[in-house]
Amino acid sequence: MTEKELFAKTAASDYPVCFAVQCPRREHCLRWKVGQEMPESRSFISTVNPRAHDVGTAECPQYRHAEKVRFAKGMMHIFSDDMPRRIEKAVRQEFTEHHCKTYYYEYRNGQRLISPALQDEIRNLFRKAGWEKEIEFDGYVEDYDW
Repeated sequence: MTEKELFAKTAASDYPVCFAVQCPRREHCLRWKVGQEMPESRSFISTVNPRAHDVGTAECPQYRHAEKVRFAKGMMHIFSDDMPRRIEKAVRQEFTEHHCKTYYYEYRNGQRLISPALQDEIRNLFRKAGWEKEIEFDGYVEDYDW
């Protein structure tokens, strides 16, 4: 599937798009690019409010970078036989305090992709728990950070 086809498919969903023509970052914004592929047959769409604070500016909170990033998929192999159970327990407990138990298991089982920022957070949780070895996730995929 080409990038244009993917954007058109996403535009057909309820992904919020942007049409802020004055935005200085629009050419690099995923919401803008998907909006440009919006089919004319759609009468109603989900859009970013152009009058909201900072929308269409260099500090736009709705900006999504239109380049693919490396997501991790799955954490089952992190919990190896040589890892003490206390490390796994400490990481799980700390993670679920900041997120939720459901997300923890979805990330762990590879049902939910792990963003680069969350990968760093997870690595830090392991270091904080006392694990010094390198953390490698089960696999990696390239995708847009929708």
